[in-house]
Amino acid sequence: MAETKPILIPLDGSKIAEYALPVAKWYSNITGAPLKFIHVLDSDTPNEERAKAATTFQAYADRLAEEHGLGKVECLVLFGSPADEVLSASVGASAIVLGSRGKGGFRAMVIGSVADKIVRGSAIPVLVEPGVDNPRVPGGNKPIIVGLDGSDEAELGLETARMLAKQENLPVVIVRTYSMPPAVGVEFATYPADVATMMEDAAKSYLASVAKPGEKTLLRMGDATTAILEAAEEEDANLIVLTSSGKGLAKRIALGSTTDRVIHGTDRPVMVVPQR
Repeated sequence: MAETKPILIPLDGSKIAEYALPVAKWYSNITGAPLKFIHVLDSDTPNEERAKAATTFQAYADRLAEEHGLGKVECLVLFGSPADEVLSASVGASAIVLGSRGKGGFRAMVIGSVADKIVRGSAIPVLVEPGVDNPRVPGGNKPIIVGLDGSDEAELGLETARMLAKQENLPVVIVRTYSMPPAVGVEFATYPADVATMMEDAAKSYLASVAKPGEKTLLRMGDATTAILEAAEEEDANLIVLTSSGKGLAKRIALGSTTDRVIHGTDRPVMVVPQR
């Protein structure tokens, strides 16, 4: 029987990074995957200090595991660029769970820009805890919000949401938006007078084709980020699931997509499912 790939939890010694632990525990319970703490130090850390750093992190990790009821958790200390090292380690993992704005005693690894690079570059799902004082944990009969844009790639997130929802019999709410083209230029004059109705009908038809019995659908006109954030508030969701833009780390544009803006605009965990 193949060994279950672990869930990576990057930690930098800060309380905000530690906020990811309750969410990671929930995800581990849902999937059956073990947890693995990871910490990255500068590549120029002297050799004589590396062993001491590993021992210090192990003691810190053992304390966290006991406090959160995680049992025995494997630890890994690496040296180099935080985002690069986490992404390299993720090749043998099933998912990454991280706090998005942590900073503290271990040289502030999980700051916003590093978390953004990890989300953009990861080939496995990334569950982002936004670093709020009272972290939400998925479950508790609270719904999972899924944002769709009509593409096959985005529906990968819906598959993941359904898998998670099935484990705890959670409601699934699918959000789809549509937008009118800008009312400027010659091209706009060539659109049919009932273009808004046509776009709305197409979006409704799409939702009807993907939703399963019992799943709630929400159709909104306008900005996708706003619609998803508002839906999460209205439905009191404890998890948002989206598909990444798939541009990869090399072409990362900070806050350049709906996924980025939702992560930075919500106080709820966001699961980002890669396209590949």
